[in-house]
Amino acid sequence: MKRHTIHAALLLGTLLLGALIGAVSVASPAAQAQQAPPRIYVSPSGSDATGNGSIANPYATISHAVALAPPHAIVIVMPGVYNEMVNITRQLTLESLTSQPSSTVINAIGQTYGIEVLGSGASGTVIEGLTVEHANNHGVFVQDASDVTVENNAVVSNGLHPNACPAAPAPPSGPCIEENKAIELSGTSYSTVVDNTVVNNVADGGIGVSDEGQLNPGGLESGAPSPGLGNVISGNTVIGNTIGCGIVVAAYNPGEGVVDNVVSNNYVVNGLPGGIVVAADVPHTSAVNNSVIYNTVLNNLIPGIIVHSNTPGDVVQGTKIVGNTVSGNGGFGPKTTGITLIGNINGSTIVTDTTISGNVVHNEFFGILASNATDTSVLSDNSFDASVTVPVQGAAPSQLSLAALGGEMSTISQLQSSSASTVSSLNAQVSTLSAVSYAALGVAIVLGLAAIILSVRKRG
Repeated sequence: MKRHTIHAALLLGTLLLGALIGAVSVASPAAQAQQAPPRIYVSPSGSDATGNGSIANPYATISHAVALAPPHAIVIVMPGVYNEMVNITRQLTLESLTSQPSSTVINAIGQTYGIEVLGSGASGTVIEGLTVEHANNHGVFVQDASDVTVENNAVVSNGLHPNACPAAPAPPSGPCIEENKAIELSGTSYSTVVDNTVVNNVADGGIGVSDEGQLNPGGLESGAPSPGLGNVISGNTVIGNTIGCGIVVAAYNPGEGVVDNVVSNNYVVNGLPGGIVVAADVPHTSAVNNSVIYNTVLNNLIPGIIVHSNTPGDVVQGTKIVGNTVSGNGGFGPKTTGITLIGNINGSTIVTDTTISGNVVHNEFFGILASNATDTSVLSDNSFDASVTVPVQGAAPSQLSLAALGGEMSTISQLQSSSASTVSSLNAQVSTLSAVSYAALGVAIVLGLAAIILSVRKRG
């Protein structure tokens, strides 16, 4: 099965992980043959009634093949258009025969989703090489699963008739979908969304990562309470999605949160309204140790990269914004802004411990704008050309640079504490925000790389 190259940040994580765990043993040829997963074929010229799923006698619909497939099977979809919604509840690989999304299309017109990956039994699922289009809501929706890979797909023109949420009361009562994205990971951990094309989706933007609980921002029904933990969103092209932002990592459920997620090497352009967002959106929720690194964010209606807490009791902490190129984005008023940190408007909640390093900002009034944000480290290696009127507002630039912290990389061996302990401490962090601190700026940078390491999994 074809696998596309993960970008430099993920490669670094893979190399470091290999150094920590040692070489992985290779099974004997006989053992590999015994473990080979079954392959099930689907073709528009096949038959659900008389087909047997072989390449010579395929099924006609993906849904039928998925329903019959045993766990770990590979469902191979031949070129054509499939008018259906696909629901996956066990671990499968769903891939096109050609690995070319343009040749193999799931046309989900009139359906709730294009592809739904639901529950822990579907952990380890891979979706690759398909076009998913015209769903009423999400193109691809993953809920309460882990180690899911969504790779090299075209997810276009979804959200055509989204389930609307009422304006009041808050949180909204259903059935509704609060965060209606082309691709949404809800309560999902250690999953990868890589090298997808996400274009012209119309409901609420491009790619989302959220936690799961009483308020389910992604689906029609709540799932098991769980954080959005250790996911990697990398190498995606996100263009022209309307109403919502390009990539959003956001928390909605107290005690869960979005933690250790990495948004890297994405191209986010011409979005309405915005580019990349890290946020806590509901009272007493947490967005902790997320990284936005090496992205290109251009010509979006509001600021290019936004880190914010919206409501009282939120924790938005430890965000790393490193190596991004930001240009020509809008603002929350007449003055355009490249990167912004915004605490709750009444000052009751702040954004804290943010590291901003190595970014290149063009064609903005404010390069970096901080409001109700404390312990912000704006390092000296950020670059602002003459088109940026005010390079930094609301934070004191540091004389440190990321390059000067290279020696701190030796501390990687000290960062192997379990992610479970990170999640279990979120409630305490919410109630004791003023007491929460991190050891050093160098460790903060390493945490961003550690999140990448944790997110790289061995593929079977």
